[in-house]
Amino acid sequence: MQNIKTRFITHTVFFFLVYALMFYIVLRALNLVMTHDEAYSFYNVKHFWWVETLCTGNTHWFNFLAIKMAVMLGFEKASQLRWFSLLSSGVFLTVVYFWIKSLKDIPTKVFAFSFLLLNPFLVDYLSLARGYSTGLMFQSVSMLCYYIAVQKRNRGTATLALFCAGMAAIANFNFFYFFVAFSILYFLKYHFKQDFQFLKNKLFYLESVFALGITCTVVKALQFITTCSNDIGAYGGENLVESVFSGYVYTLVYHAYELPGSVIICLAYALFIVILITSVYGIWFSKKHRIGWYRFSSSVLLLMLGLCVFNKWCFGVLYPMDRTALMFYPLLALVLTGFFKSLLPKNKVKNALLYMASAILTFHFLCSVNITRTFDYWQQSDTKACFVYLDSIGAKKVGIAPELFGVYRNYYQLTEKQAFKFEGISINTAFPEGFDGTGKQLQELEYLVLFPPYNLSFYRKNTLRLKGINYYKNSGTLVVQILP
Repeated sequence: MQNIKTRFITHTVFFFLVYALMFYIVLRALNLVMTHDEAYSFYNVKHFWWVETLCTGNTHWFNFLAIKMAVMLGFEKASQLRWFSLLSSGVFLTVVYFWIKSLKDIPTKVFAFSFLLLNPFLVDYLSLARGYSTGLMFQSVSMLCYYIAVQKRNRGTATLALFCAGMAAIANFNFFYFFVAFSILYFLKYHFKQDFQFLKNKLFYLESVFALGITCTVVKALQFITTCSNDIGAYGGENLVESVFSGYVYTLVYHAYELPGSVIICLAYALFIVILITSVYGIWFSKKHRIGWYRFSSSVLLLMLGLCVFNKWCFGVLYPMDRTALMFYPLLALVLTGFFKSLLPKNKVKNALLYMASAILTFHFLCSVNITRTFDYWQQSDTKACFVYLDSIGAKKVGIAPELFGVYRNYYQLTEKQAFKFEGISINTAFPEGFDGTGKQLQELEYLVLFPPYNLSFYRKNTLRLKGINYYKNSGTLVVQILP
């Protein structure tokens, strides 16, 4: 009776923690201003041209359709455009909760929750109108369905797992690595282990057509993006560990500390070695630990990493990093948790290690809690307040730094209720030519919105005077008035 009561209390606590996190994610979605990439997706919805929309890796298809649906219904606030990401995040967290609930010993539950969910960078993308939360949702549901299918020997649930893996690839093309790795293991288990009997199975042909269809769709889309703009070709790294695993360390730190690059690389290699050892252990000693999801997630993770290496060596595709490496993160959590779960449950050293790691992760997460700023798009955190201020003082013509102009052009000026009265012009503060190489347009403006490092050296020969009138500490955005 005591064990039943203890489990009930434990499950209740984790239920509260998981959905308290969901509340925090919703709160962030309601308060975060529109970010650069979200704004470009909104622009493509409002000014749809299929070539421009499909020409960029910024267009995540399900997210694009969700924004389109919101706009058609008249919902254009940033929080309203994030509705599908929040729905996806809710499903993802629910799947994670049931996984944590299935774990038996409390230290492992605490570590699983802390490592997987108390990552401020992951929380960022669960809050924004991008395709990452949707990809994570389909990935988690796919893994859950596969586990249920194996445990219950339910063939229909297995097919659903394959379908969800395919939808993850469509939701975000980075998850194509997951889909391919999952499909290889899936077909090995359900078809190719049956000699040639699978050729008599109609389901084999249906699932093969589906897998081939997803593959052709994603590959063709990536080819089109590469040919059209190649805006995905430059984002990534040349080294597996220093791209994928350094990214995990760097984003987990989340601007809280300034770690030297050498320290980040050392931690990245340490994490890589730990993941490699625990993954191999999960496969090699599967008969000993008998944790099906641990073995399967280890296999999927190693296959995904192997596919990344293959793509780099054969096609020169850069390794994923930072947000594009989020597809690995749930698998990392599964592998590490599976490893600790396979050890003796009453091992004091293991339990102490898990509690200590969980405490550090929890403390760091609590220190990073905020509802106004994200890791990747912190530059835009003051844009709305800045633009509202310019409107309030009657500005008519404003030069805007490129880090902030995209949100102005692609979002605010295209909304029906949030458009600003002043005319914004992009000023290029990254190159010495400024506007047009002469700086003549500076005389036509009343104000400048600048972003650090405030490079105005190309206007040094201009006789106009500049006066700072408003400064935003959160991002460093500076409003400058142009005086004759």
